[in-house]
Amino acid sequence: MNANSSAERIAAKPRVDLAVWFAHYGTLVSLAALLAIFSLARSDVFPTVDNLLNIMNQISILGTMAFGLTVCLVMGLFDLSIAAMATLGGYVATLLLVKYTDSVGVPEAVAISIGISAAIGIVNGLIVSYLGISAFIATLATGSIITGAMLGISNSKTIITGIPDEFMAIGQGAIFGVSNPIIIMLAVGLALWLLLEHTQLGRHLYAIGGSAEASRLSGIAVKRYAPFALAVCAACAGLGGLMAAAVLGAGRPQGVGDTYLLNAFAAVFIGASSLRPGKFHILGTLIGALLIGVINNGLSVLGVPTYWQYIVQGCLLVIALFSAGVLTMRRH
Repeated sequence: MNANSSAERIAAKPRVDLAVWFAHYGTLVSLAALLAIFSLARSDVFPTVDNLLNIMNQISILGTMAFGLTVCLVMGLFDLSIAAMATLGGYVATLLLVKYTDSVGVPEAVAISIGISAAIGIVNGLIVSYLGISAFIATLATGSIITGAMLGISNSKTIITGIPDEFMAIGQGAIFGVSNPIIIMLAVGLALWLLLEHTQLGRHLYAIGGSAEASRLSGIAVKRYAPFALAVCAACAGLGGLMAAAVLGAGRPQGVGDTYLLNAFAAVFIGASSLRPGKFHILGTLIGALLIGVINNGLSVLGVPTYWQYIVQGCLLVIALFSAGVLTMRRH
């Protein structure tokens, strides 16, 4: 009897499911493996504190924009206007500081720039919620309008003179050796992590992303949430563009956000295969951004041609989506 009971307990003991384990931790293992490989390959450069801070600085703008995008994707909304919104954020801030030097200071310029971005995001959300237009199409159209407006207002001229040092300190300054962009990225990430994980608003966003109809039937005012999510995403994109303008010391009317658009989506989707497969979350997005940053920095340190960075990023994204897909199929 005792022998049978022991045998039953052994048989009932769950085995380690490698597919599930890989889906949860594969991205973290990949990140650790890349850190080890690059550290061994260039032990004199890559694993230094200065280079690790450099990696964090390199992903700060990407991370800030990707955190905002995460809020949208939690609801199942695709915001394709973030590239144009980033361009708008940087250009508006520098334009105000140069054109209205006596009446607009750096705090006001930053607030107005981010406020305009958020207002456009709200308009996107209202279009999506109350006109029934797909967020994919609505934000694509908005991005095109913003791009054209920026080119028209600026006459395609970049602002390169008259930008105050106080503004450039946003992108070029540091506190205790940690650059301001890193601090901004981490502050935004912490705020949005608290929002999504520890507030009723965040729980509602996840519920709507899981099933909008079920959320509506449970009493959630579904239509009110798209304007909020898209406003957060737009504000983060505008802030990212503002940071880029401060780093460059110039207000460019085009092309600022294009560099970050696909990488932001890649970071969020790679993050969705980390720890909580199939679910978008801020910590995962940070891991995805770090993975992209480590790849770019490590390959650059090794002298690998730039095109390989794009190839490796694409392969990692496919692997990440595959691992999340495997776990989803296993659950069903």
